[in-house]
Amino acid sequence: MRKRFGAPLLPRAGVGTETMNRLGLKISCLLAAALIWIIVAATSVVESVADLPLRVTGLSEGYTIEGSELPERVPVHLRGSKLGLMAHRYFRTYAGELRINLADREPGPAFSYQLGVDDVYTESEVLRLDRDTRIRLHIDNERERTLPVVPVFTGSWPDGVGQLVPPRAEPDSILVRGPSRFVDHLEYLTTKPVARGKQHRSEHRRTDLVAPHDHLVLARRDVDVVMDLAPLEDRTLANVPVVPLVDAGQLDVSISPPVADVMVRGVADSVRALTGVRVSVTVAVGDRGEGVYLLPGEVDHPEWLTLLGLSPTRFRAIVGNPPLEVGPHAVEEDPSPPAGGGSP
Repeated sequence: MRKRFGAPLLPRAGVGTETMNRLGLKISCLLAAALIWIIVAATSVVESVADLPLRVTGLSEGYTIEGSELPERVPVHLRGSKLGLMAHRYFRTYAGELRINLADREPGPAFSYQLGVDDVYTESEVLRLDRDTRIRLHIDNERERTLPVVPVFTGSWPDGVGQLVPPRAEPDSILVRGPSRFVDHLEYLTTKPVARGKQHRSEHRRTDLVAPHDHLVLARRDVDVVMDLAPLEDRTLANVPVVPLVDAGQLDVSISPPVADVMVRGVADSVRALTGVRVSVTVAVGDRGEGVYLLPGEVDHPEWLTLLGLSPTRFRAIVGNPPLEVGPHAVEEDPSPPAGGGSP
């Protein structure tokens, strides 16, 4: 048996066009309602609190108010267009500002200033400030100085490693600008601490600077700390002459033994080239009277060297011509010459 099918259903003519017409009508109504609301809001007058920015005017060139206690915004009661005040509240559109005129002010001590309705500039009607607003201003001369940078370190260099030259910053000085009360007393800038202990070779490390005060402007915020490092080496300088230090007009002094061995540590290349001329051993005799003294030796050496030891550590100082049976006076607690008129 053959089935018979009915004719396919076709969309009724004009249905799509009718739907589009209804959608267009809805959009038109929505736009008309929005337009009516805008017209009403623009003509309606309401009271509202607006947070207005605070701006300083009239400040002479070369003066600054950095460091003053100024709020960014001040709440003010206004009466004005509902549309304008709502736009300011929700979209931060311009609704006015407070201005402080400092044209007749000179640098000096900090002073208080009471904000009032006369300081508000706006197209709306100013009713009052939301609260009692007293601010503190400090007008100062603006200074610019170029200050040296001093690297700061924590810890110690790793064992077996030393510095070829003292660490330095690049650039070694930075321009600083700010109120004179913060700038004039500064002598230098420092870096944030650089930890020593892991460097085994020369290194350039980018390090932030420490701003001495929040109200100072630095030409840059960081520098490169340069650390020139090299392996260390120990060395013994033998037979370094021992020199007695005596006051003018003192008796003849002889030292026994006349030479000493000095043990030092430093950068390998520099230590190998070191001569006895750069290291000296002295004994402080001062104005001691005739006699025999057992005095400690003092070693003078370049700063880049570390003194490991001195052999011997004490020396026999013979002042004048004492009797042979006189024993030495051990002077262990006083390595420096006595202050005038000392006796054995």
